[in-house]
Amino acid sequence: DQGCKIPWLMRSWPDHPPEEGMTSIPRALFSAYGAGPFKTCSVCSLSLNESGCLYEIQKVFHGKEVIFEMAVCETCGGEVCRGFSKESLEALKGFFASFKPDPKANHCHFCGLPRSALRVYTVMGACKGGSLIAPSIVLCERCGENIEARLSKETREAQNDFIRRNFPGVPQDLDLKPTFCPSFL
Repeated sequence: DQGCKIPWLMRSWPDHPPEEGMTSIPRALFSAYGAGPFKTCSVCSLSLNESGCLYEIQKVFHGKEVIFEMAVCETCGGEVCRGFSKESLEALKGFFASFKPDPKANHCHFCGLPRSALRVYTVMGACKGGSLIAPSIVLCERCGENIEARLSKETREAQNDFIRRNFPGVPQDLDLKPTFCPSFL
């Protein structure tokens, strides 16, 4: 056990006690390149099913094409978040106050724009083993930019360093907002 805890974002879902009513991870959160569910942390290669640890899946779409994906265990997600400034953490928590819980993943959970109208968007899911522990979250590009504008230079550098260190094939000009692992804040 790595001291796993229930992500703070879980607390945003009303009447959803931790681990009660968990569902199978939907195909939308399967790896586009690994032909099925993520098996290991994209950073440290920890087995996600065997460890029993919490992890977050993040997939960035351009239209229907996946342009980036990762599954990050709680330990690795916590490490990137420790590089965030105190001001950025407060700004992120403030932004997430606008979160509109809804089990449907067919619109941005922050501004309500339908997913069918989004050019670029991110789908995130907090998971444990082979289960989704809360409904998936959709974040549109505009809301991602809104988050990015609230972050300090130190935090943006921590995000960029995380991507460069762990995903060396990602083009430097590819904008991957957000890459902050909100489940671990």
